[in-house]
Amino acid sequence: MHIDSYFAISNSDLEDAEFVIFGVPYDRSQSFIPGSRFAPNAVRVASWNLESYSPFFDVDLDFVRVCDTGNINVDGGFQSVLRNVEDFFAKIKGKTPIGIGGEHTISYSIVRNLKVDCYLVIDAHLDLRNEFDGDRYNHACTCRRVSELGLDLVYIGVRSCTKEEMEYARERGFKIFKPFDFEIEKLEDCLSPYDRIYLSIDFDGFDPSYVTVSTPEPFGMNPTMVLDIFDRFVDRIVGLDIVEIVPDSNYKTPMLGARIVQEFVASKSLSSNKKL
Repeated sequence: MHIDSYFAISNSDLEDAEFVIFGVPYDRSQSFIPGSRFAPNAVRVASWNLESYSPFFDVDLDFVRVCDTGNINVDGGFQSVLRNVEDFFAKIKGKTPIGIGGEHTISYSIVRNLKVDCYLVIDAHLDLRNEFDGDRYNHACTCRRVSELGLDLVYIGVRSCTKEEMEYARERGFKIFKPFDFEIEKLEDCLSPYDRIYLSIDFDGFDPSYVTVSTPEPFGMNPTMVLDIFDRFVDRIVGLDIVEIVPDSNYKTPMLGARIVQEFVASKSLSSNKKL
């Protein structure tokens, strides 16, 4: 089997691409299990084991224009990451971005460069601390920083937080679906006001029986629910990131990451073609 250093469905140059895949291999603030900085490359390797056809959405990805631009430089601390991601986004206007982390902090570096009105996040945690370990850009603060951009937040899979975080979420009117009360119809009602949604998938939102992640939490979501989200809302999802994957030796988690990326591209391209 052929394996290369770019995502297997990457078949286009940047200028002509509809979808742009990029890695942000940053995990400086990881507080439990480090290693998510290795995930972008591991997800790329895993992608070569997958067929380019999506039976879920009946799309052959060989005919969708995708460019893997490689990894963004993360040397020099998080302020450098913010500048480098901003510079990168100036080059990809009009294309659908797909970021691969890295820790969850990288999601803030991406969404601040997009025009969106809702930040939809699959996550075990609220990530609403104002600072953690003396750092405002810690992975435990990601959604707090996102909320300061003026976006509405909708959570799926939350089952771990501090009382202060929950109070902040309630004060701001954020919608929170716990694993045991999530229903796609309820999410549909919740998202009905929004035209431009950004989706961030922190893999610890899934149950640890499915994935290896930086901060695992029991009693999580089944990853197949992502297909329902793509099926119903992908026409309004303008960008995606997958974060907090810690590559395992048998590539189970990177494989899931690669498959989620592919199904997002498949569903989004199908939605775009229906509008033509």
